[in-house]
Amino acid sequence: MAAERRDVVVVGGGVIGCGAARWLAPDNDVLLLEGDQLAGDASGKASGMVTNGASFRAHPEFARAAANFFPEFDGTGSFSFTERESVGLVAEGDGDWARAEAERMRAADFDVEFVDAPTLEDRYPDAFDLDGYDGALVYHDTGWVDPYTYTVTLADAARDRGADVRTGDRVAELLVEDGAVVGVESSEGTVRADAVVVAAGWRSRELCLPHLELPVRPFRWQAATLDPERELPDWYPMGWDPTIDRYWRPEHNGSIHVGGDEVVVRDPGSRRSTVSTDFKLRLATEMPDRLRHLEDATFVRGDTCTTGDAATPDTYPIVDAPDDGPDNLVVATGFQIGGVMSSPAVAEAVRSLVTRAEPDVSLDPFRLDRFDTRSADFPFVRHMAETEITESRIDARASRNEAD
Repeated sequence: MAAERRDVVVVGGGVIGCGAARWLAPDNDVLLLEGDQLAGDASGKASGMVTNGASFRAHPEFARAAANFFPEFDGTGSFSFTERESVGLVAEGDGDWARAEAERMRAADFDVEFVDAPTLEDRYPDAFDLDGYDGALVYHDTGWVDPYTYTVTLADAARDRGADVRTGDRVAELLVEDGAVVGVESSEGTVRADAVVVAAGWRSRELCLPHLELPVRPFRWQAATLDPERELPDWYPMGWDPTIDRYWRPEHNGSIHVGGDEVVVRDPGSRRSTVSTDFKLRLATEMPDRLRHLEDATFVRGDTCTTGDAATPDTYPIVDAPDDGPDNLVVATGFQIGGVMSSPAVAEAVRSLVTRAEPDVSLDPFRLDRFDTRSADFPFVRHMAETEITESRIDARASRNEAD
């Protein structure tokens, strides 16, 4: 049977792959291949928080480019973007740093302020227990999305722009000839293409080998839905506490989504759908000390990314057409933080890499060559939605390396 022919093949039907297909489709014949179902693993079960200024505060131009998309996309298909303030708690002694950080982020066009503990308690009455905190960084241009709906809406938009989206068709290998990627071999046959975008999460590493080594390893985050058994006010903010590596956001039905406690996956491909007992116990003991609304909360359900999300040595993604890889190969993987929230900027970056156009924002922070080693055996570092932490805390966090 003759090989199928396309301009671009996108491998992976998560939020990054679906976004890339949407951005590429107007000017290219695009085929997206997903081995299972769209948003079937990490993307569909993510927190959906859109806190770009906090999560990518070291790269504010990239963060701003991504954040601008969500209000514009609101109302497309079944997708909606819920605007809500975010509160990043600041530990005692870090107030001066937080004031300077707020000023820096405002200069990057983010609406951020440092609020001291007494003022925070007045603004959000009966919400927090702030013993041991100087206050919080409050972000005003943030919100959340349903990650599954968002990913599927991106796929629908890609189809509307002319892309083919094919599920249940797993890519087995890249086809490389004379130092260039010329297509893929999938369960449905051979597809020849001028360019291939690999956006397959932690599986990107094994797919690119032996042609290119990526320092990516699987990990799992854990999350829970809690019923506070009391009505939450409509101003109830999203937030995070870097001292315990925990984040939360309210749900429209009045429950609270709480996540964190990332763990290394020692057996790639293993599946898990429940959270650990230890995670439940930590929620019960830690969260009521931060959120007063959770004093009598009921555990509704737990969730995790089924086979794992993708981590890198520095927690930031790889978005690149690496010079030491085959020509015509673009990789977008390692979204340990912010895959959903960064997806618009990543998709635009992928488009520029495929078409060899000048990117709107610098991709230097996400280039593969920033890593000295490409091994997947690197120390796992947790990265909260807000890195409001000193270097000593970063070092301490790196030393914690649980596994499942």
